[in-house]
Amino acid sequence: MRGQLIGARLKARGDTYALYDIQIEFHNLMMMAQRCGRVDRLVQLADDLMPVFDTLEPLDGDATKLAWICRGGAVCNARNRLVNTEVMLVSLQGLGLFTALADVLAHAPDAAARSHPFVARTAQVAAAHLLRWGHAKERTRWMQLAGASPQDVKDGNSALFYTDKPLWMLGVHAHLAGIAAVQPEVLRAVAAPGSAAHTELAEGMAALLRFFERRLSLQTVQSDRLAGGVQVADLDAGYWRLYADNRFAGYTGSQGPAVCEPVQGGGMRARVLVDVAKVPPVKNLGWDFSHARRLVQVLDALQRNRHALQAWYGLAPERLPAPDLAQAFAAQLVAGVWNGDAQRPLFANYWGGANGWYRVAYDNGTGACYAGYPPFGLSNSFPTGGYAIWGAYYPVIDDLARSIYALADSADPAAVAFIRKYYGGLSPAASASSRMVEQLMFWPTLVR
Repeated sequence: MRGQLIGARLKARGDTYALYDIQIEFHNLMMMAQRCGRVDRLVQLADDLMPVFDTLEPLDGDATKLAWICRGGAVCNARNRLVNTEVMLVSLQGLGLFTALADVLAHAPDAAARSHPFVARTAQVAAAHLLRWGHAKERTRWMQLAGASPQDVKDGNSALFYTDKPLWMLGVHAHLAGIAAVQPEVLRAVAAPGSAAHTELAEGMAALLRFFERRLSLQTVQSDRLAGGVQVADLDAGYWRLYADNRFAGYTGSQGPAVCEPVQGGGMRARVLVDVAKVPPVKNLGWDFSHARRLVQVLDALQRNRHALQAWYGLAPERLPAPDLAQAFAAQLVAGVWNGDAQRPLFANYWGGANGWYRVAYDNGTGACYAGYPPFGLSNSFPTGGYAIWGAYYPVIDDLARSIYALADSADPAAVAFIRKYYGGLSPAASASSRMVEQLMFWPTLVR
């Protein structure tokens, strides 16, 4: 974190995608320290993260609006027009971890931890960003989107989607309320209760909650895996069926629908082999399994801070997601995403259960070639995404995580081949640094 993510990437190159990777790689470790009461580890993380705030700079030359501006790195470039811009998603994802950590520290039994400067700095930066991102025009847009239906999506445009950005904003708001509940003084100069800024934050949170509520799908299904009828949850079902990343969700063939080929002058380019017009869209398609990992952290934030959200934002209890919502998502993980094999666990590429190819011929603007993820190709999101902590709702999820752990630790040739194919980052064939990072993301989720 100190040397590579913050030092070499964020500070030296201005690569704000380091914030994105910091959250992915360290959030599970932070949550383990929280569960285990490891205040020393939480303080260490806060110490290590303090320099991220030194990289904030004026947005559009306005010294009153500080932001993380992407100046370089592997993703930000002129081709995708991200260089020299604020990439909202990566800033939000970083704040998702920072506010979670600050929230835990604000409630720590140790007075020194509670007064760590990371708490106040994080709360103030988060509030300023939420105010800037949640202005009146944006709140109106969220409410309009809340009224849209899947049938309103006519093509591959993403304008009507519920994305990870409003989801992360819910989590940041929840942690901000948690901090304010015990240390209101840290926000007095930014958004004191009764101020116009506080009203703006409250209205933003209300609009975000409405948007989220409208995009949830809850139903009761019969599942032998969960011993009968159980409520399951999906997000944005039906809205993503025509999106380019997902247009091969209905294609489950073992032969890839695209290949990467060299092009004249150097580099590689994807060539599509299967006519996408002949692949029917998956009607109820929503989020993919990798992006859905954000639900683990955000739903935890909302549940832990239910009372704080009611007090800080004046929200009625019924305006908040149901207390058992995370359990409903965990039920869908077991009943609809898992392949049903406890010894060789795999997971469908899409949260609704579809298991076709994902991101075929994907172009993220970097010039790299991506042929696509085959069926079960996103399974690695289970160990690295924090899903195992939902074993608190269904013990079978714990069992699946421990099966993957045992397979990754086995010298049996069949187990080695299985891990290498589906969980490559945990395989001895991966580089030592890659395997270390994957283990750092996975192992904390096994600890209760």
